[in-house]
Amino acid sequence: MCRPSPHSLTLVCVATAALWTGCAATPANEYERQISRLERTIAEKDHQLVAQKATIDELHRRLATARAFTPEQLAHIFYPETLVIDSLTGGADYDGQPGDDGVTVYLKPTDRAGDTVKVAGDIRITLYDLANPPDQTLVGEYVIPADQAGPLWYGRLMTHHYTIRCPWLTGPPRHAELTIRASFVDYLTQRAMTAQTTCTVELPP
Repeated sequence: MCRPSPHSLTLVCVATAALWTGCAATPANEYERQISRLERTIAEKDHQLVAQKATIDELHRRLATARAFTPEQLAHIFYPETLVIDSLTGGADYDGQPGDDGVTVYLKPTDRAGDTVKVAGDIRITLYDLANPPDQTLVGEYVIPADQAGPLWYGRLMTHHYTIRCPWLTGPPRHAELTIRASFVDYLTQRAMTAQTTCTVELPP
């Protein structure tokens, strides 16, 4: 019977160790490649985010420049200078039942000639019951951002205005006379205008 020599056993052991070492190294190398790919992807995303932020900053800068009109430039464009609450503004019945359900405000941005101009802007309507104690005068506040105001514009042959419905938020007021305060911030020039009036509403029986 032939027995392997010690030298042969040594070669077999070395070859086996090398084989196991290679098998164990393969997954580690794959992990390193995956990590390298992820690092490259992250670096690319970071670069894209930096580029996008730079683009956004530039757009903001251009927008600010576009809105920074000089008095000479404003003299050549039509823009609102005053805010008018139309006389039709007052209590409104929205459900057909006795008593008003809120106030409908008709708002007109007007230029230096007194003409109504259709312009985008942020609208805020605040209703007060000044007959209440000082800490209970607020009846409701209604905010319409410029990007939602468009559908509220009503333009016909004889009238042009924003129509803003202001339903009671916590039930009807205690008193029939209300104070209406309106503000309008022109989207283009960022000029703010305010107007105030009073109206009478019909309280429920």
